Amino acid sequence: MLINKRTGGLRILLLTIAAATLTGCAATLPIERPTLESAQTWNIPKDIGEDSVAPDRLWWQGFGSDELNQLIRRAFEQSPDLAAMAERVFQAEQQARIAGSSLLPSLGLTGSTSSRVSDGRGPSERSESTSATLTASYELDVWGNLAASRNAAEASFRATAFDYDTVRLTLASSVATTWFQLLGLEQQLRVARENLRISERVERIVEVRYRNGAANRAELLRQQTEVLNQRASLVPLQLQYRQTRSALAVLVGASPLGFEVKAADDTLLTMALPSVDAGLPPELLTRRPDLAREEARLQAADASVEQARTALLPSFSLDLNAGVNNTNLLSLTDPVKTAGWSLLLAQTLFDGGRLDAQQAISESRRQELVETYRSTILTALQETDDALDRVQTSQYREELQQTVNERAARTLELTELRYKEGSDQLLTLLEAQRTLFQTRDQLVQLRLSRLVAAVDLYKALGGGWGRAAGKAVQ
Repeated sequence: MLINKRTGGLRILLLTIAAATLTGCAATLPIERPTLESAQTWNIPKDIGEDSVAPDRLWWQGFGSDELNQLIRRAFEQSPDLAAMAERVFQAEQQARIAGSSLLPSLGLTGSTSSRVSDGRGPSERSESTSATLTASYELDVWGNLAASRNAAEASFRATAFDYDTVRLTLASSVATTWFQLLGLEQQLRVARENLRISERVERIVEVRYRNGAANRAELLRQQTEVLNQRASLVPLQLQYRQTRSALAVLVGASPLGFEVKAADDTLLTMALPSVDAGLPPELLTRRPDLAREEARLQAADASVEQARTALLPSFSLDLNAGVNNTNLLSLTDPVKTAGWSLLLAQTLFDGGRLDAQQAISESRRQELVETYRSTILTALQETDDALDRVQTSQYREELQQTVNERAARTLELTELRYKEGSDQLLTLLEAQRTLFQTRDQLVQLRLSRLVAAVDLYKALGGGWGRAAGKAVQ
């Protein structure tokens, strides 16, 4: 009867502890994830991009540049930033394995042998012993604490894998943008040199007129000043070109010292401009790796909240052991065998509110990630809509600028002819020169803007990434 009373008292104690802890960690209301309305559309006109295609994971091939393809391939293979990110993915995967191993029992084997001689006042005594013990320990996941820890680690691993995809997409878009900027600077340098040749040609005309008395000294000095300005404009462009080339070298994982790139003279102007289908706004939730990363982080936070709640509950562990020992040195012949087991219960009765505070921190962290997730969605919508707007606007401006450039070139041709004949003043010719120089430079800038806008749109749309197609490390 005494044993039954003790057992009954133990049961009552366990039930009381469990009831108190369960009451203290009552489940909070689930947090609603942000969503997008399926009826939402982009702010651009509906008739834009009717012949567009969805982004592909090899989206950069749509520009039709072998040089760009090689540069991005080289960046994937040699970029130290991408390699470092791959190592972080590996580390997160191992952390997930460590967390999962806590759900399995642990086994241990220990062995020892010893010899001791005691030499007192009487005859010396010699004692020897040899033993071997096998132990097994298993923590019972009664409340799901260990499973929650594993789920949190696995979600963190997925978030890191999605982070790798984000870095990979960012690297590809950065290489493409820098490559286009380098092509733009090359084209600007060619335009600046052509402008210099035009200025020098006009200078020779003014000089001939000056020698013949048809132009004064001031007109000659004005044109000479224009020639010097054109020569001076080459210097910052050359500096910017060298700096952009060095930046491209670092992006592809190469030393900027001696780094060279090859491209045809008209590469910028002949580059293909792919038409991209942006789809519907809700599709961004499945096609951008950064959104998938935030969702995975939120899943990890959910598991952490569950882990913090179960930390308030008692833990149970089962220990088993079996061993053999012998009084002989290095011998287990005819050993003495032992075996036993124990069930351990651990429950925190008072901790000054530490566990409650940890639970509150976990829930607050989850709410923070919900807001971060919502902010990331809003930013993704803005980036995509802005990119669509830039693609449309830059295309329209380039078409207008092409017409302006053709008319400015024709104006300079006619004005130069009239100046030779003495029908126009030099100031009119100088104004026609500056107009042509500006329009040609703006045309290059607008072409570059169209290419960069296309890259930004690919990046905003996730670059062809998808949850089903996305992989951690390639």
